[in-house]
Amino acid sequence: MKEHDDKLLQTLREKNPGLPLYSVHDREFRRYGCVFAFDGQARLAEALAKTAIPESGNRYAASEPALEAVNANAALSGACFAGKPVQVGCCNGRGFTMNAMEYHRCSEINMTTTGLVLLLAAPEALRDGALDAKDVVGFLLEPGTAVEIYPMVLHFAPCRIAEGGFNCLVVLEQGTNQPLEQIGKTVDTTLPGEDKLLWMTNKWMTCHPDSPQAEKGAFQGIRGENLTLRI
Repeated sequence: MKEHDDKLLQTLREKNPGLPLYSVHDREFRRYGCVFAFDGQARLAEALAKTAIPESGNRYAASEPALEAVNANAALSGACFAGKPVQVGCCNGRGFTMNAMEYHRCSEINMTTTGLVLLLAAPEALRDGALDAKDVVGFLLEPGTAVEIYPMVLHFAPCRIAEGGFNCLVVLEQGTNQPLEQIGKTVDTTLPGEDKLLWMTNKWMTCHPDSPQAEKGAFQGIRGENLTLRI
């Protein structure tokens, strides 16, 4: 598996010379997250593999019944969330463009059975909502490996590494990514400081001007190229 991953990573680097690319097993990943294992991981991977990948675009479900039914929530909560309730969902699709970057004030657990690339940026790279695309780094997540993305680390939907698309487990603190109206707030990009980035519950986001998120009214703070992953 490692030899295959090394070859794939080298191919991706050759096709994307402007994007730093590493494996989640490389030391460069340590500032963004960590690799770990948990009880029920194999059963959850089996259920994830059965979730549908849309023919185009991405589909995100904050809570996916088939994944919740595996009953791995307690193990996931204890591993990264200090016992807080979690939601077990997925983001599946065929996307390959950065478009936006978001962060949460909790960890996020990701796992895949297809392989994918995560685009990440360190919290300190974000300055008053502005992010230079040159500060974004790509990490190859191979099938079956679970990672914790640390709180405040910028990320967004994964990028596919094959034409068939990707599946990605997304475990977050319960209530994350719910509409702001549920907590009595609304999106307002004219607000000062971090408040202008608040997009959903426990989700702060900045986007590229040439993105679907910009068309929807999100704060436009990403400068430079709207990164795409070539395969």
